[in-house]
Amino acid sequence: MTMRTTLCLTLLLGACGSPKVERDPARLLADPALLAQPEKLALASAKTSPVFIAKEGEWQFNLHSYLAYHDGKFWAMWSSGRVDEDSPNQLIRYATSPDGHQWSESQVQVDDPDGPDGPGSWIARGIYVHQGKLTALNAYREVTRETERGRESWPNLRLVRFEWDGQKWADRGTEVDNCMNNYPPRVLQGRLFMTCRDSYTDMFTALAASEAGGAWTVTKLPGEEPHDRMSEPSWYVDPDDVAHLIFRDARRSKYLYRSLSRDGGQTWTAPVRTNYPDATSKNIGGRLSNGWYYLINNPNQEGRDPLAISFSRDGWTFERPIALRANAPEQRYPGRAKNKKSFQYPHAIEQGGSLWVLYSTNKEDIEISEFRIADFGLEKLQ
Repeated sequence: MTMRTTLCLTLLLGACGSPKVERDPARLLADPALLAQPEKLALASAKTSPVFIAKEGEWQFNLHSYLAYHDGKFWAMWSSGRVDEDSPNQLIRYATSPDGHQWSESQVQVDDPDGPDGPGSWIARGIYVHQGKLTALNAYREVTRETERGRESWPNLRLVRFEWDGQKWADRGTEVDNCMNNYPPRVLQGRLFMTCRDSYTDMFTALAASEAGGAWTVTKLPGEEPHDRMSEPSWYVDPDDVAHLIFRDARRSKYLYRSLSRDGGQTWTAPVRTNYPDATSKNIGGRLSNGWYYLINNPNQEGRDPLAISFSRDGWTFERPIALRANAPEQRYPGRAKNKKSFQYPHAIEQGGSLWVLYSTNKEDIEISEFRIADFGLEKLQ
């Protein structure tokens, strides 16, 4: 065998001798036909329970729900407003449950900062366990305004951290200034990682100094028009330590976008439009304990029904789609930016052999559905 032949084989084969496959980041869905008719997807078996039910004349807008498990209980938190989305009276609620189905009466986690006539309000940004402490992130913002630069969606934006001290939520101060994160930070190759949008909704990535957090380095996400307005991403890491960001497209292409990092989140590729349909809503991706990756979104490009899940062996291409919730009820209380007949903004965690999905129905009720992972029919991966 010549040196040239050996070199060619080295380029074609991986270190273990298996063929090296060049994956296409635009191919997020294994076959577009799988979601050509999302309204006809089979419905997964589930147990669904209410967490918070909107009532006439009370708190009728409820969205941005997040879920955690701590100290033997489920904890849910979400944004809550009187009528409209992101109104000046918006505050943060939370509730707890010993089993995920019987929920306590909700309580106010963080109150309206300046009363219903003031410009400030809160948006829920996540609940999680960090170094043994139950932690919540909430974004403070003020009423949208027009500036010389353009529309500023969240003036005076700051991300504030709160910790549960056993009896109340203690304000620990600003975590990151000018940051609207999407999901709580998680460890990525030894450092906490999350995404941020600034007050003008431009997308950034954020890496802390270590697993402990703090000293955040915030970096603008690359991308040229029309692939530059990314929104509300989730992320996961594949078996080769490549991190995948899955975006909602704020330019409303009605498809998900993907960006990749091969250096622990320090740099990211420009987002690429994938073949995975999306209603332009929030998604959540992750990995189950059996080795499979999952991706939850609203794949009906006409609206946020159904809420569906699909699965992947390697985090690159997804298949086996199934509806988690479908045929949403009629909306009871109209309001600004409230979607009718919709299931949206899911957050999911695995606990006790089940995937628990928390979401908003019609942007008025917060519900939770339990899906036994064994019922998905996924063999355990190595």
